Amino acid sequence: MNRESATLLSPEKRHEFSLLFQEFVQTYLPTPAGQQRLAQYSRGRELARTNFALITAAAARGHDVTDRVLLQFLPYVDSTNNRQKGAWIHVAPAINGDIRKWYEAKRWAKRRSWPAIATAILRFIQQCERDPETLTEACTAFVRLPYTKGFQTGTLTPILNALQPDNFGLITNKSRRVLNYFTNATFAQTLNDYPAANATLLRLRQTLTDLLAPATPTQARTDDLFDLFCQWLVSVKKYAFRNVRYWLIALGEQGWQWDEWREGGFVALGWDEVGDLTGLSRAEFMARRDELLKEQHDWTKRTVNQIWTFARQIKEGDRIVAQAGPTTEDVTTIFGIGIVAGAYYFVPGVQNGHCLPVEWDDTTQRQVNLDQQHKLLSQLSRQQFEDVLAAPVTETEQTYEPPTKPTIPILHETAAIYAEKIEHDSLSRASIIADATTTPVSWPVNPTYSLAECVQDTGFEQEILEHWVAAIRRKGQAIIYGPPGVGKTFLADHLARHLIGGDDGLMEMVQFHPSYAYEDFVQGIRPKTSYGQLAYAMVPGRFLEFCRQAEQRHGPCVLIIDEINRANLARVFGELMVLLEYRAKQIPLAGGDEPFGIPPNVYLIGTMNTADRSIALVDHALRRRFAFLALYPNYAALRTFHAREQTNFPVEPLISLLQQLNLQIGDRHYEIGISYFMRQTLAQEIQDIWQMEIEPYLEEYFFDNVERMEEFRWARVARELFNAKH
Repeated sequence: MNRESATLLSPEKRHEFSLLFQEFVQTYLPTPAGQQRLAQYSRGRELARTNFALITAAAARGHDVTDRVLLQFLPYVDSTNNRQKGAWIHVAPAINGDIRKWYEAKRWAKRRSWPAIATAILRFIQQCERDPETLTEACTAFVRLPYTKGFQTGTLTPILNALQPDNFGLITNKSRRVLNYFTNATFAQTLNDYPAANATLLRLRQTLTDLLAPATPTQARTDDLFDLFCQWLVSVKKYAFRNVRYWLIALGEQGWQWDEWREGGFVALGWDEVGDLTGLSRAEFMARRDELLKEQHDWTKRTVNQIWTFARQIKEGDRIVAQAGPTTEDVTTIFGIGIVAGAYYFVPGVQNGHCLPVEWDDTTQRQVNLDQQHKLLSQLSRQQFEDVLAAPVTETEQTYEPPTKPTIPILHETAAIYAEKIEHDSLSRASIIADATTTPVSWPVNPTYSLAECVQDTGFEQEILEHWVAAIRRKGQAIIYGPPGVGKTFLADHLARHLIGGDDGLMEMVQFHPSYAYEDFVQGIRPKTSYGQLAYAMVPGRFLEFCRQAEQRHGPCVLIIDEINRANLARVFGELMVLLEYRAKQIPLAGGDEPFGIPPNVYLIGTMNTADRSIALVDHALRRRFAFLALYPNYAALRTFHAREQTNFPVEPLISLLQQLNLQIGDRHYEIGISYFMRQTLAQEIQDIWQMEIEPYLEEYFFDNVERMEEFRWARVARELFNAKH
């Protein structure tokens, strides 16, 4: 075992895996069920490749492929109905019935959005299949779209694995749990985590080749055998990866939400007024709870605390028992038993919006007597959970209906029936927007500008630029701040070129100043003449115009805001303060009722001169919405520039001088940057630069310390640089 293997898989975990894998090979793999499931991988992969070729060709001819993408690119449960619809049956399914009804029920998608969703899925798969190295960028761009919520690793990785199994691992909830356990990782089921999880999975399988390869049957793949092992370990053996806890949760009065829980794969609690608990501290939760208790007189601290338990104490891998209730009867009905499949999430605007994903492995009804059945949420002992498993199944299933229809939306399948029949031979043509027929505009693709080229051109370390690009993609907006002359605008321009490279996005620049206003940036009333008459019309500002252009493009669109802190930011941004933080949200702007939202492919990069105005003066609400990237004098970049341009300028004495000078300044926000000296003809220009740009700056800074200023007059500087009088 090499060093890399040891760091990925400890000796103890490797031994544990070996014992479990031997058990799997001996007890499950030879069985008809094991052999049948293993064979399904290759059959599913062959069908997926055929589907991909046909759908790609149909889309290129301008056909509407929405239905085919949703049915034949996503993994479905093997059922008679799914086979009749022509769905792609997969050994690791993520979808049971109609995905559109499911996602609309969860308010993840709107009915008119499905053509755009299908287009995004197709482009995502095409990009990954064409260039696997862009997986991270593809995942980030896909997740940022406002209509792709709910598409996670278990939904989209099967098709990638089918097309290129050597590059893309199949990561479902089951294989992800196995991966996390044996590598001590914490990968979530979100698509943002897939690139790192995929790389780890490929490495793990490589380190286990000596165990996997000998056991792999002829005509089978070792990666398929590994995935089958994961499914066996989680679903058949029900291996306890940690100290599993057992929870009883009530469905509410008469069990009205069970159909939604079962079909949607989740459990939910109310107290929606408390809002999303993600990232909330215990103290913040208690403060929010206590404030609401003043208004909600039927609430108590004890009952509201249940959502904190629900969100923070129930972990992935715990077992869930869903009961009809709560009830005061001696015997209660158990509707389902499952396993928690992911982290807590909150769905706003619905009844019972606090949710946990669950994989239900037993949905047969049974009767049982439990002490906690009068509670909405409680923890069971292992013995109580065993009693539930051993309870007799009821002979006749009961159907429960809600006593009254909820007055606000619930997580319930809609009544809409999707009756469109899939016709493989004659496809109808439709627009991307359901209500209009438009022809998509084809924009030119920007030249590819790799991060390696950016490193070479800027002289910055690749690791730093990687972190900064990741921050911009994650947050959507960032501010590069630092003293004058460090190359903030220069670097912002190069980062923008990298972000839009290889796609049809655009980049623009705007410079803020003290007179810049909301009317200039967002929208405002402008006088216009029409047929000799003066009129005042609401005119979109620079940002709205930029967003309109971005909506017509698929790739990232970057707006550089130079000197961002020279304007009154709270006044300039207005409603954008909300939209920058909640990118999927749409709200009416001040000048009209039509809702506006920032397109997901829009990125903002601001630059801030900290010598002009301290970062501490920036509004804290705005600071929370931006990633702040500190940029200080990078002497290595100065060396790189003069070496590349072969200027023969004595750069090392210059760097030593700048280091001494900045040490004397003693404040990072006022240091002298390197961009003054990144000139090919520096030897001929440095005297003018120093006397006309550097000295006036120093005179102002050292106005109360003339003696220190004299140390950096040109006469002394010249002798230090050239060892001669100038």
